[in-house]
Amino acid sequence: MKPDLFLLSFLISTAFLGVILYLIRSRKLREQYALLWLALSLVMMALSLFPQLLDWLAVRFGVDYAPSLLYLLGLMSVLCIMLHLTMAVSALTRRVILLTQALAIQEQRCAQMEAGLREKVGQP
Repeated sequence: MKPDLFLLSFLISTAFLGVILYLIRSRKLREQYALLWLALSLVMMALSLFPQLLDWLAVRFGVDYAPSLLYLLGLMSVLCIMLHLTMAVSALTRRVILLTQALAIQEQRCAQMEAGLREKVGQP
């Protein structure tokens, strides 16, 4: 590949890293979720700076066509991010269920207290 293409991919990776850091600083992305994105951008930067690293990895893993290894690495990265986000959504779902149940119990107690006060005062 031409060196211009490697420079372009490095610039895109750097811009991606900058966007991730901006989102973290502006509190639109939490640090715990950003770690995988930061790691992905650093890997993208490393592979664009040292394209022979991809060839070396392809030889080590016995892959004949190095770009196919890049697709595999990208797919595995996206799957890891999806698994991480699915675990976060599951934890939040559990928490919402518990909070909803606690709120329902509190509303029931409030209604019982109001009914008890009405009976003491003699209001219907």
